[in-house]
Amino acid sequence: MDLFADAEPWQEPLAAGAVILHRFAFNAAEQLIRDINDVASQSPFRQMVTPGGYTMSVAMTNCGRLGWTTHRQGYLYSPIDPQTNKPWARHAAEFS
Repeated sequence: MDLFADAEPWQEPLAAGAVILHRFAFNAAEQLIRDINDVASQSPFRQMVTPGGYTMSVAMTNCGRLGWTTHRQGYLYSPIDPQTNKPWARHAAEFS
């Protein structure tokens, strides 16, 4: 029994300019998972290291023209994945 099968998408305002979009992506969930797996196959999830030498607790990847990454001198947006030395994976239309 799915308790949420009939639930409609709804918005929960948090603060000025911040909103949770409940069930907003529900109908696209399977395609979104495929797209995320495609991105991760090209630029795998990794735990980046801060300029201070600490490993971040979150694993992340990027896609699109620029990806957020870390470097010994700081944080930056880069067109190249430093782990693969290739451009980041394409930005899927479903992410927009």
